Amino acid sequence: MASAANSSCKYADAVKILRRILKEARCTEDKLPSYFLLSQIFLAQGKVADAYGTCSSILTQLGETIPETVEPEEALAMVRETLRKYDEVYSDDWLGKKMEDYTLPYVVRFYGQMITSAFFFKVPHIVSCFVCKAVQLSLQNGVCQHTPLSLLQLANILIRSGRNASCAHRIAKNAMALSERFDLTDQMAEIKLIFNNTVGPLECFQLGAQRLRECFDSALSSGNASMGFLCAAQSISFSILSGEKELSPLLKEIDYYLHLLATYKSEVSKIYMLCYRATVSMLIDKGEATSIEAKEYQVDDSDPGNKFLDTYYCHQVLRNFWLGYDERCRHFAQKAFARIRRGMYLQGMYLYHIIKFYYGLNVLDMLKKKVYATRQKEVEDIIDSLKVAVTLADSNFKNKLELLQAEMHGLGARHHEAVALYEASIASAKKSRFIHEQGLACERAGLYHKKMGHARDALVHFQQAHVCYKEWGSIVKVEVIQRELDGFNSIGNDFK
Repeated sequence: MASAANSSCKYADAVKILRRILKEARCTEDKLPSYFLLSQIFLAQGKVADAYGTCSSILTQLGETIPETVEPEEALAMVRETLRKYDEVYSDDWLGKKMEDYTLPYVVRFYGQMITSAFFFKVPHIVSCFVCKAVQLSLQNGVCQHTPLSLLQLANILIRSGRNASCAHRIAKNAMALSERFDLTDQMAEIKLIFNNTVGPLECFQLGAQRLRECFDSALSSGNASMGFLCAAQSISFSILSGEKELSPLLKEIDYYLHLLATYKSEVSKIYMLCYRATVSMLIDKGEATSIEAKEYQVDDSDPGNKFLDTYYCHQVLRNFWLGYDERCRHFAQKAFARIRRGMYLQGMYLYHIIKFYYGLNVLDMLKKKVYATRQKEVEDIIDSLKVAVTLADSNFKNKLELLQAEMHGLGARHHEAVALYEASIASAKKSRFIHEQGLACERAGLYHKKMGHARDALVHFQQAHVCYKEWGSIVKVEVIQRELDGFNSIGNDFK
């Protein structure tokens, strides 16, 4: 009955039923399924601290020690030890060994739920600690139906830390293979969400968007609405980053999810959806005709554990870059960099590379104006970091690296190198189907040729940029390029 009430979004009724069951149950073991569903309901309602507290209390009753704080060095040591044990234990023999203790699978399961809750409001070191504890239980005692999720969570923290990407990819693939040995219908949305968050940045953002969109309906039908909406939110994020979908249909998709969220009341996802909607609306027409009454979540940037800050800063960088608000773009990029330096950046290093890319272009614009000439070293460092990103995921980052390199060569009056790299960036973006960044590379090439006095080449590239931005659906950028084209019309057709 409680599960049915939860699936129907009658959270208050579900909680009442669960409270009655918990009152009548005789021992802790009998209460475990009810406590787990209770934590799921809290998470669906956005009560992440309550979900975390419920899991922490149960794990303590089951004999686990739950620390209040964890030092970064301690968490890093735990990760290293867990990876060492994984490499030592992982084998067909271990995969065939099942947990025998009845309560241990529940311990792993509650750790998984607590990790999901902690992810939204705890510092990264705490999350890493709990992930290691859950994985080590399986490594020591054998596998259970919750082992694949804990392994994916381990792979995910490796990706987010920017370390051991190849190892993370291997663990994630092994976890998905292990998941096929169990009936994980109720977990599949979360498993696919974490898998695509882990592997997506290493493969293609567009593929991640498509996979996660497919998870949404299955999650709702299995009664796990909160995880379904998180899948939907991440699919929107990947879509924005990759230009996978034209902006107006993407806005309608977001509005569809927001309409459903009014029924399902998944508050955590709503915060992200409103942020993504604001970004898409600004990219279309600066929100002039596409904004809605519901406003973005008011960010409290005094709370270092607030995970939403990572997404908020990233989207502020995106919006302000594309709208040409240079100072605001730099301001929010530097806030994101400060979180990285403090070890607080939770969202994933792939977003960090994207912020670096747009920030690098922003700094290059200043250098072209002979402003902050000392910052050229910053751009060189960004190019070096993107070279590393390209070795891991060339489809997501190659075009970005080439565009930064083209701009640098143009700044240094290395004409042939600049032109070759502009064309390479255009080709790479087209190959990856990043229509917005294909338009950006065409626009930047057009501006370079215009500066060099190559009017015909400039016109051709501006025309290409106009086509790309129109296909993307950005009225703002179409108007910017149209002004460039109008300038050519005003001087006639006597081009070089």
